[in-house]
Amino acid sequence: MSKIMPLLALLIMAALLVSGCTGTKTMVGKEDNTSTDGLLAAQNEYKKSVGELSDEIDFLKNHYKPPQNCTLEDYKLWLDGFRDRLGLCRQMYDNVSVAAKKYLCYLNESSEEYANLTSEDKGFIYDINSLDGTYRQYSDYLNMTIKKMAALRGYQEKLNASVDAYNDLTAFSKGAKVDSEDSYARFLDGFNGKVSAYESKANAAIAAGEEYLKYCEPGSAEYQAVTDNNNALRDNARKCREAYNNYKKDYDSKMSAKGAATSAFNDYKDKMGKASSAANELEAYRGTAKALEKLDAGWLAGYKERLDSFKAACNDAIAAGNTCKQYLDPSGSDYKSIESNEKSMKDAIASYESNYSKLNAMYRNLHPLGPIIQ
Repeated sequence: MSKIMPLLALLIMAALLVSGCTGTKTMVGKEDNTSTDGLLAAQNEYKKSVGELSDEIDFLKNHYKPPQNCTLEDYKLWLDGFRDRLGLCRQMYDNVSVAAKKYLCYLNESSEEYANLTSEDKGFIYDINSLDGTYRQYSDYLNMTIKKMAALRGYQEKLNASVDAYNDLTAFSKGAKVDSEDSYARFLDGFNGKVSAYESKANAAIAAGEEYLKYCEPGSAEYQAVTDNNNALRDNARKCREAYNNYKKDYDSKMSAKGAATSAFNDYKDKMGKASSAANELEAYRGTAKALEKLDAGWLAGYKERLDSFKAACNDAIAAGNTCKQYLDPSGSDYKSIESNEKSMKDAIASYESNYSKLNAMYRNLHPLGPIIQ
């Protein structure tokens, strides 16, 4: 027995050394080795998935930046890439979550490693949400840029249309030939149509400019240029409308003057007709008596009455002629014809008055006590 006990003691010590334990411990069996292998596998899977996710997040946060001075299409492609990588981050996070659940099964909830996993999970959630917010900002910028470009294109189209309408109006005005009442009326109609078309195009450009200004920075050169253009459009449209109003006022004035002139000429024609009738009546009356018969008081009274009517008719015609002359060119034939008629009527009046005065004087000589006819 004394020899067996030391040998047993040596075997026990050897077993303890092989197991790596000191003191009183239970030796690790087959089941415990399996648990350890699972722990290591879960840990490695978790660390691998965490490393992949961390690298992708770092790339998106610090290295995947929007290109400088790029086209809108290039920016769209870059943003699509950001979206795809962000989607990959979410997939990787799902992988991390699965791996973390496996790993946590081997950890004590109160252990430091358990707390580290929980903290890392919160950090990943924060980073992915932050990247999601960054993507939305980039996407909003793209959408705003698209809208701004659309507004700019619309503004440029409307502005070009207004310029074309203004050039069309200018060309029409320069090419117009106004040499008659009818041509003036046609010009007015055409000019009004061109002005209305320009006003419509200018107002459309102004509205498009106001829409585009929503995407421009107040105070910027771009903002000021659009504002100046809109003010110029308003001013040009106002001046074009004023030009038409002035043409219309001039046309109406001329038509009014023409109406007045027409009325004056019609009145002159009527008055000349009455003067001619009065002259014919007076001349016919003179022919109703012979020389001695004209010295009759009754006849002389009739002569005086018809002479006064003739004088009144001639004066009315002369006054109507003077009204007509204000609408005529003094060097024109109509003006000279009116003056010639006036001279003829005045000469006729003078001749008839001279004839009447002689007859009246003869009558008074023959009848010194008779009534004197004035």
